[in-house]
Amino acid sequence: MTQAVVIKSKCYGIHLVLNPDVPFPELLEAVIEKFADSGDFFKNANVGISFEGYELTPKQEYELIAVIEAHTSINIVCIMEEEQVREACVLAETEALIRERVTNHAVFHYGSLKPGDDLHADAGLVVIGNVPKGAKVTAGGNLIIFGTLDGFAHAGAYGDLAAYIAALSIDTGQIQIGKILFLPPENSGKKKGGFLRRRKEGESFSPQIARVRDGHVIMEPCTKDLF
Repeated sequence: MTQAVVIKSKCYGIHLVLNPDVPFPELLEAVIEKFADSGDFFKNANVGISFEGYELTPKQEYELIAVIEAHTSINIVCIMEEEQVREACVLAETEALIRERVTNHAVFHYGSLKPGDDLHADAGLVVIGNVPKGAKVTAGGNLIIFGTLDGFAHAGAYGDLAAYIAALSIDTGQIQIGKILFLPPENSGKKKGGFLRRRKEGESFSPQIARVRDGHVIMEPCTKDLF
């Protein structure tokens, strides 16, 4: 790496690649120069920031943030750790894919619901989080849950029997599509009344999709072939 600092734009904000062979005071000066040239690109933005290359102490991280904010109109709201960076980028890519291919005009809800919450969308609904027992989610179109469904989920609420419900994991959730309630076979080991079994501790997530077939709501593994 020959440059002292390289600025990269990421889905969450700014990623700084810092040359580990350059003394830190020189890195600070290089950061000021870089943002003087490109700071307008992030003008008045609220962003996250991540670092690569240089083993920074917490004090050095905040010194870098301070000089960036002092010489630009950027507001840095958080420092992204490596795992958070991956999650943020996956989330952004997933949202873009869903908007493009799966749920036109869908409403996105970020964060897990709490017992007693009642979330409703007239069109499609995408929940980035869990739906716990005692919570309810209703969508006029398709319902996608990037988390565990343990509460009540209703898709096609206005009678659309072509709608579906998909989740990363379905534990004891109750499912309804249109006016049809999911009723598991009596010999399946699942509870009666439309409730599914709880995932055992240590059991891996198994994405599932519920849809109407021959007048009944069926459950099946969720694969790309279904779309």
